[in-house]
Amino acid sequence: MVSQTLAVLRSRSWGSSPWVIIISLLILVSSVSLFQIQAQQPVFRIGILDSSLGPISRGARLAVQEINNQGGVIGADETAFRLELVVQPTENIDAAIDNLAQASVIAVLGPAEDSLVLNNLVALQSLGVPVLTPSTDDTVLAKDNSGLLFRLRAQEATRGLALADYLVNNLAVTDLVTVQLDVQSTASIIGFTNALSRLGVSPSRTYLLDETNSLERIVDNLATLNPPVVVSYGPPATASILYSELRNAGWDGRFAYPQAELAEFRADLPFERLTGVIGSTTWSYTTPNRASEAFVLSFVSTFGEIPGPIEAAAYDGIQLIAEAIGESGSLVDNLNALREIRGVQGLLRASTLSAGELSNNVAVIELGAFGAPDLVARYAGPIRITDDEEEDDLIDIATEIARVTPTAAATATPEGVWLRITRAVQNVRSGPGLNYDIIGQLQEGDTAQVIGANLDFSWVVISFRGSQGWLSQGILDVFGDRNTVPIIAAPPTPTAPPPSPTPSPQPVADIIIVGATPNRLPIGVPFNVVVTVRNQGLLSAGEFAIAATFEPGSVYSAVNLPGLAAGSQTNVALSGTLTGSTGPRSVAIVADLNNQINEGSQGEANNDDFVFTYIADRPTLTPGGLATIALAPGSTINLDSSNNDLLWTGSELIAQNGAQLYLLSGFSSLDEVHYDAISTTTNASPIGVTFLQNNALIGLVTDNANMKRGVLRVDQAITGGTLTITFRVYN
Repeated sequence: MVSQTLAVLRSRSWGSSPWVIIISLLILVSSVSLFQIQAQQPVFRIGILDSSLGPISRGARLAVQEINNQGGVIGADETAFRLELVVQPTENIDAAIDNLAQASVIAVLGPAEDSLVLNNLVALQSLGVPVLTPSTDDTVLAKDNSGLLFRLRAQEATRGLALADYLVNNLAVTDLVTVQLDVQSTASIIGFTNALSRLGVSPSRTYLLDETNSLERIVDNLATLNPPVVVSYGPPATASILYSELRNAGWDGRFAYPQAELAEFRADLPFERLTGVIGSTTWSYTTPNRASEAFVLSFVSTFGEIPGPIEAAAYDGIQLIAEAIGESGSLVDNLNALREIRGVQGLLRASTLSAGELSNNVAVIELGAFGAPDLVARYAGPIRITDDEEEDDLIDIATEIARVTPTAAATATPEGVWLRITRAVQNVRSGPGLNYDIIGQLQEGDTAQVIGANLDFSWVVISFRGSQGWLSQGILDVFGDRNTVPIIAAPPTPTAPPPSPTPSPQPVADIIIVGATPNRLPIGVPFNVVVTVRNQGLLSAGEFAIAATFEPGSVYSAVNLPGLAAGSQTNVALSGTLTGSTGPRSVAIVADLNNQINEGSQGEANNDDFVFTYIADRPTLTPGGLATIALAPGSTINLDSSNNDLLWTGSELIAQNGAQLYLLSGFSSLDEVHYDAISTTTNASPIGVTFLQNNALIGLVTDNANMKRGVLRVDQAITGGTLTITFRVYN
């Protein structure tokens, strides 16, 4: 390294000044010294069973970064160690575990999926190191006989206990109905009903969605029975349909669904139906403790997204490993002996819990008007946590904002409830509604103290330019105890002014986005989104720009337009290359990005109204993206130009040559399925014609030669006759 650098120095045309050479050599020596110090620092490697940008990876990366920036982990002998992550995707779980064994990791985080842990328990135990998993399945630890498996989140039974306690003791529920939407949720719903029984309450009815009891029939029965509370377990998309259909049928009771915070549950529900849905989770980003709020701000600052329960658990896992390294003895024993560690999820008391349990923290949430979770109760196992019990753990949001942002901290720390703007521009209005006048705007990242709110907290009030300013709560972040905010009555609704002989306002331009295509963007190759821009105003517009930041990868793209005549529209292309995981995404495409055009108050307010929703997905092998084929009995199909992958017998669809098949759940159409949603370890072949209903979705992995992921939709299956499918295979 030194000789190469000296050669570079000699080759530069810097003249003969000795000072230049001396200074350059000093810089070189300093750099080499720092490199040697870092290289000589001993390292502990921690394995991660997750994709490189998955929830476990991101939570762990953030914790390791913070620990290493503070000098690393101090061992029991006072030696400073640097932490390194060895990330292994779980598509080929056997190879991933082998790679971790060769990397000499001291511990492993993951996998998160219950099935991956249960199906690969022996292989995970063979690593001979602690394995910390976010899996919440009640049977995971019961099946471990090695003492090496640890659970980072409260198990399902503990979540059911918290939900039952809140319903019975807080909402005084004595009459409820349970609806089970799949067989996989059996253990969870049994845990919930057992918890209810211990509280003296039993469901008046129980329903199971199966071949003989359709969703339509369940909805009809519940609409007739009209129970005050319905509690549902199962896939989030199915639970969303159940809830929506119940409301359509006129049912007006309370709905509880443990996974209410998931986007898959909330995606297709209108805002007005989200309010009041109750859920339970192992952690919510609204948890009011010091570690949690600092973690949220640091995560958002690093990744640009709000973390979820698995990210929080992974972050806690790294911190627990670091704590255990500092004690004498084995890492396994030290993890079991940890007590009173303040984690993101709450107090982590491994020494007082069952063997292998690291957390028993549960948060009961209630969805607000725009779907954000409002934390209404916290539990440590069966014990309800009050604010007084963790008063010393509360923190003002302003303090943490000052800590994680590059600007200097304020000289005084304000108290109370604070908000932060999360979109490019948010309007401040004179009252709680879009019918009130816009009195100004705040920019992304701006903060302000909340001095009041309306009754349901859907609008919050701040001091703004000498008067009260109202902001919609659903499109910003609020931190602090909302219960301390006073209720402020809305000002009178603005009325239209009486007719006046005064001249009409001068015409202005009004730039809007009216459409964008396509709704599926490839990952890893350049994309083009064609955006239709319209000037719906009465005056031609001069030069302006449109822009958007596409995920994953935070790809910013902008286009300048020289102008646009009044009443006309044009198409422009926003382009880039996405990097990261696949899945549904939404982005606001902003018109008149820099407010170059005078659009009047209404025109300025609609510049970021257009939200473009799309699926970020891998490129496909299938020409045109999708293909349709009809298979006669006995026919096979080759999906990836190698060996035959599927056989249709007339009564069964069978995977061939090592291919895999399984029924997908949680998706309403083929367009919603994406690459990362397709398992490479689950095989349910053969699939009988009973399950090959029209529009059934089936995940697949092609034969052993290529092992390409794919998805197919059943268009028609006739017993003894033709099977018609539409499919997509990924590159």
